[in-house]
Amino acid sequence: MKRIIVFVVVSLSLSASYSQIDTLLYKSEIRLSLGDAVITSFVRLDGGKYTNLSLAYFYRPEKILWMGINFHNYLGEEINYDWREYDVNGNFKDLTKSKMKYCAILAPELRISYVNGSAVIIYCSFAVGFGLENGYDTRYDKYPNLFNCFNLTWFGFSCNFGKNKNILFGGECGFGFKGLGSIHAGYRF
Repeated sequence: MKRIIVFVVVSLSLSASYSQIDTLLYKSEIRLSLGDAVITSFVRLDGGKYTNLSLAYFYRPEKILWMGINFHNYLGEEINYDWREYDVNGNFKDLTKSKMKYCAILAPELRISYVNGSAVIIYCSFAVGFGLENGYDTRYDKYPNLFNCFNLTWFGFSCNFGKNKNILFGGECGFGFKGLGSIHAGYRF
């Protein structure tokens, strides 16, 4: 049993070191992501049903280090307000107003890839930034509202395709403004 455990540990160590062998390194990456927005919708956006769509650019100065910027846009529910206005004579007028509620986030991100294969890249990342949300002013909130936000990606991966392995598809699991899970597609150059 001990020999099997030692064999598995050594095999995994060798495969991890093999995945770090120099492959064609692209310095830039552009990607489009679609996430679930569970955390941000409950913490910031009154628990509505939202989907986040993001555009990101990353630059790779070192083999394992990526630096980038994310722009997230939360698309979601429509806000409907009905109210009645009275004039001085006691006459009233019923009014209705509606618009889409949204939230936009701009956040720099630092990503560290710990497996850099030609077919798969596995990484973790941390991002912190600020967001801006709209809505109708209420007694408690004034809009537009500016707030701080963060994201921690515990596990992210991208599978590389194409003749030059520069087209990517992948996903992320984490906690923060990207949601609990997201999928992405992009292009490296």
